[in-house]
Amino acid sequence: MTVVAENWFNSGWRNNEWLNDWEIPFGRWVEEGILWLNEEAESVFRVIKWPFENLLDLLTDDILLNIPWPFMLLVFVVLGFLVRDVKVGCGAAAGILLCGVLGPDYWRLTMQTIGIILVAVIICVAIGLPFGVLCARSDRVWNITRPVLDGMQLVHAFSYLIAIIFFFGVGPVPGTIATMIFALPPMIRLTNLGIRQVPGDVVEAARSYGASNFRVLTDVQLPLARPAIMTGVNQVLLLALSFVGIIAVIAGGGLGQLVLRGINTSDPALGAASGLALYLVGVVMDRLSQPDPSDNRTLIRKIGAAWRGQYTVPTVPSAEPEEVAPEPTPVARPARPQLKPAMAVAGGLGLVGGVIAIVSAFLTWVDGAGRLSSYARPDDQTLDGTFNGVDATGGSWFGIIVLIVGAVVALLSLLILFRVQDRWSSWLDAASGLVFSGVAVVGLMIFYLSIAPHDLAPSTSHGTGVYLALASGVVLLLGGLLAWRNTRSSPVANRTAAVRFLLGAAAVGLLIIGSFSNWVNDERPDAFTPEQQRLIDEERANPTPGGVGASLIAQVIGEAREEPNRYDGYDPQGPTLGWGILILAIALAAVVLLGAVLPRAGALWDALILGVSTAVLLGVAAWVVSFLRVSVDGIFTGAGALPVLMGSGLVIGTAVGRIRQRSLDEREAADAATVDA
Repeated sequence: MTVVAENWFNSGWRNNEWLNDWEIPFGRWVEEGILWLNEEAESVFRVIKWPFENLLDLLTDDILLNIPWPFMLLVFVVLGFLVRDVKVGCGAAAGILLCGVLGPDYWRLTMQTIGIILVAVIICVAIGLPFGVLCARSDRVWNITRPVLDGMQLVHAFSYLIAIIFFFGVGPVPGTIATMIFALPPMIRLTNLGIRQVPGDVVEAARSYGASNFRVLTDVQLPLARPAIMTGVNQVLLLALSFVGIIAVIAGGGLGQLVLRGINTSDPALGAASGLALYLVGVVMDRLSQPDPSDNRTLIRKIGAAWRGQYTVPTVPSAEPEEVAPEPTPVARPARPQLKPAMAVAGGLGLVGGVIAIVSAFLTWVDGAGRLSSYARPDDQTLDGTFNGVDATGGSWFGIIVLIVGAVVALLSLLILFRVQDRWSSWLDAASGLVFSGVAVVGLMIFYLSIAPHDLAPSTSHGTGVYLALASGVVLLLGGLLAWRNTRSSPVANRTAAVRFLLGAAAVGLLIIGSFSNWVNDERPDAFTPEQQRLIDEERANPTPGGVGASLIAQVIGEAREEPNRYDGYDPQGPTLGWGILILAIALAAVVLLGAVLPRAGALWDALILGVSTAVLLGVAAWVVSFLRVSVDGIFTGAGALPVLMGSGLVIGTAVGRIRQRSLDEREAADAATVDA
């Protein structure tokens, strides 16, 4: 008996075989229930899908994807301005624009992602807001709902997909349904919490004045609970965004499918680009959904306040006669202040330099083959003609940036000349603004002139537009220097010289590292270096007897396919961008060093630092965007742009902070002088 029990224990209990004989068929029960529901409740599922399907078609296909990208960016700017301010709107537009240029088809997938998020958020608010109000009004409903919400938030995200697949199939519509269910609990919870936190004495006071329950809800509880409700909307939006990457498993569409593809194919480039796009969409949606913490008014109330400030409300005449006040003595309007000589110099030379920059963009920049585009598109190596600054085969984005800078400077100069304003912005005076823009244009053109033509392209030369753009930068810089000599700007004490010196040294180091990095990668299987191409052409034109040339060509082709062509910043066969970056890095180091060692660095040095670093940033950005404008498959820019952009951005942030601090100190000094007077 003991032996039998021991054998049974060892064979059943010890190796857990006994558990295999007991199986609760929970999965089969669920399967049968799903099959029954699919057969008997098909019409119910169609009704559930109807709002999601129609809203997706309306928002994504009919609106988001049909609006051209420039107008869509304008929509984001206006939306950000209405919700928060201009800075948020411009930042949102810049983030969405960056999503679109990360790769082919990214714009469509970004709009599809935004459409999925918007539909999920709209339906979440439509369901969660009234249900949260019901939970706040009834403890019984809340006690039943709370464990359900706890379960919804504890269930793993992938578990939602199981039911969605069986009931609704796969695709964007089922993915949006799953997103809505996943993001719904915070809306109900925070609506319930916000209404319950409204002080009871306020509610009782409203009721004592005869307000009905509906008026108490709409006029007292919902307005006071607005911060909690808006937080719920924000949380719903962020949860919906986090679920976009998960619904790619069921072909939900959007940027999540690129993330999934990058994981499945072990493609770090695709994963990084799609992850960045999802991050940018999340930041944009988060900023647009968060109200200004200093202003709790709604958009309608803001518009109403602006309207009341523009037009005076007529007073209602009283029944009693009022004494007629004597006519006030008309006060003469003060004469416009005379234009200061420094402002006249800044406005005049700024207008001249801006007009020259605008004109230069439409003149010839490239005479011959595409100077920039020949690296990105091999067909442009055989071009022969003249191209202006905005052509893809001409100056491309270098010319477009010069055109934009010229237009902005000319407009601001006109405002200064007509005495509409006397500053470029609240923290940048006219003289510093001209110095900044002039240095930026000159540095941008130095960067452009350092680009060497492709070795396989015929002879090419710069046109008059290039040198005229360079001259416009010199005019702007000269105008800024002349205006600065007649401007009395109180310098800010150099309190953080060591920190700024270290930041400048780090930025210069990043620029030098970037100059040695790759700037063009040609990974096409049939791509050859200029030497390999010449060898192949010569051998095909004059074959070597005995078949030696054919074997040599085969060897060259094999080497090209094994090792892609990469051109660093100083490669004589490449664009030689390293020299332009090195020149700007030396200029930046010199300006930073002078600004750090001077005991009280003035506004001029800050404008110079900002101008040089902006020139680096604009130059690299123009190269990358110009490359993307015409590049073919297999050819892309190298990683050298990344450290250069990081270094220039570091200096720009430091310089802007210092200039703003200077402006703040000047205002405080002016206010103190006014009080003393």
